[in-house]
Amino acid sequence: MAHNQIIPSSETPSGEDHPDWTTLVARALDDITRIMQSEIRLVTTSMRTILAEQTDRVLGFIASGVLMVFGMMCILAAAILFLHEYAMLSWWQSFGITGLALCAIAIAVRAFSAPRSKTPAIT
Repeated sequence: MAHNQIIPSSETPSGEDHPDWTTLVARALDDITRIMQSEIRLVTTSMRTILAEQTDRVLGFIASGVLMVFGMMCILAAAILFLHEYAMLSWWQSFGITGLALCAIAIAVRAFSAPRSKTPAIT
């Protein structure tokens, strides 16, 4: 059985075996500082990766949007030229018919994309 032993004052442990409190606190603060720095590095690295991916996605979205707008302008010009050349209409009639067709398409898209209200069923 182990007995509690009291160490006489002449046999106190040396400072090398058991560091004092200031050394322990300094080491603990140093460890906490290193942990915080490594966590900050991890967060900044992951944020850079996420930001780079989102930037690429946004730039791709903008580029495809611009290309789609130019494509639609070409289709619009082709429709106007078709009406002018092959239907033998004057320029103002070709532009007018194309404009009316675009307005009709916009109204149809707006009507189909509007949120529908739920009406109660009649019993």
